[in-house]
Amino acid sequence: MTENGGERITPTGTVPEERSTPTGTVPSVPAPPLSETQVPIVEVLASNIKEVWPSLVHSIKYSSFIALDLELSGLGDRKHLMKKSVDDRYTAIVEAAKSRGVLALGVSCWRVTRDTPEPEYYVQTYNLLLLSRDNYTVEPDALQFLVEHGFDFNKQYKDGVSYTPSTEDMIIFKEKKTTEPIRDLFAAILQAKCPVVTHNGLIDLAFIYQSFYAPLPPTMSIFVADLQDMFKSGILDTKCVAEFLIRETATYLEYLFRKCSKRLKDAVTEGKPRLHISFSEHKAIKQWVNLVQCFASSSSSGKELCESFANHGYCKEGKGCKKSHNVDEAINSHDLPRY
Repeated sequence: MTENGGERITPTGTVPEERSTPTGTVPSVPAPPLSETQVPIVEVLASNIKEVWPSLVHSIKYSSFIALDLELSGLGDRKHLMKKSVDDRYTAIVEAAKSRGVLALGVSCWRVTRDTPEPEYYVQTYNLLLLSRDNYTVEPDALQFLVEHGFDFNKQYKDGVSYTPSTEDMIIFKEKKTTEPIRDLFAAILQAKCPVVTHNGLIDLAFIYQSFYAPLPPTMSIFVADLQDMFKSGILDTKCVAEFLIRETATYLEYLFRKCSKRLKDAVTEGKPRLHISFSEHKAIKQWVNLVQCFASSSSSGKELCESFANHGYCKEGKGCKKSHNVDEAINSHDLPRY
């Protein structure tokens, strides 16, 4: 099975086949084999968004569900975000969304097919570097974290896709002589009417609303009602699933990702039922596809495990902590039974 106008790529290479599409049959063309540790991600910049746009919109239109993730210039005072009152937390989130910037938007489009004995999942992931036209606050800790994880600020400032955050005197999607790609993109996501997936996504959804849709409403209840109206197929939060349904010991994203990756690898080795995931690639945008290392396992540090990091993915000592911040060691120490 292939995406319309694209190829099916599995961790071991391209599967030669054809697929009937609304515009006819699209033959698969052999592609370079992928390592099982790599995931193809399409980098979207101001300089290539016109060329990538058709593929991006097509992927969204035919998605079974869409995962969204943001990189931000900061979150403000964490104490305010952790207040007991939900309304107080929402007030802090609104303040952060109005004063901080969205630096990157990740859009992962998943399509599920059921014309095989086991469901197959086809994925196309895009990473859009963004640059706000308005001034915004940057926090050293947030920028340091991004730099440590390979974020290129030179490229973001030179070639980021511009967007204008919402203000009270703006009329969103109306009476605008010029449109912005990111607002059009968000409109396409809404029009797809498929479930949206996030991880601990309340803050991300608030930033998306403020930056690409409209000024955030004054109360949490109105915001939630708006989300229900906007995403009629629902919003799935993987942190909530991990914490309240699966009851994982730790629920930060890297922990869950690496744990699920280990289980998938074990299932393949042991011949057990597993998810079948393939990465689709459109030939027209192949030059902007980066192969990102995701599954490589880290070696043992030989240090005592930092319990704070192991359980929460965060340690106030940061790099100054003398204990291990190895996620694989954290997973092994929890030694949960497989489900």
